[in-house]
Amino acid sequence: MVMRLSKLYGKQIYNTRGYYVGYVDEVLIEIDRGRGKVVALGLPGEKVGVPYDRVTAIGDIILVKAKEE
Repeated sequence: MVMRLSKLYGKQIYNTRGYYVGYVDEVLIEIDRGRGKVVALGLPGEKVGVPYDRVTAIGDIILVKAKEE
């Protein structure tokens, strides 16, 4: 799949349990490998990084794998 990074900014992020996590504030990539590394979430007062390998789907929203309890 090919998508402009600018299309990801501001997208809402939910986890696979249906909970709202935040929104995309930044996307970091590994230049030498040309693939996503971290999606940085904008949360009230902070930024949190989510490893890109936890992203399970990108569409109208972004779905990330929920942490195991």
